[in-house]
Amino acid sequence: MDLYKIVWKNSARKELRKIKREVILKVLEAVESLVSNPFPAGVRKISGSDYTYRIRIGDYRIV
Repeated sequence: MDLYKIVWKNSARKELRKIKREVILKVLEAVESLVSNPFPAGVRKISGSDYTYRIRIGDYRIV
């Protein structure tokens, strides 16, 4: 099975520093799981875009 590569935008890294440590760990875990499964349960296509999807982790959206 092919693996994907995660590329962090600088703005995402900056935003990550602003949230609670417990939530950061959940977000990082979810993002790292996307390497092997880019379309997990609960993934949604963003309307108006052909190739952009999102997952929710609590109050946060990961695009």
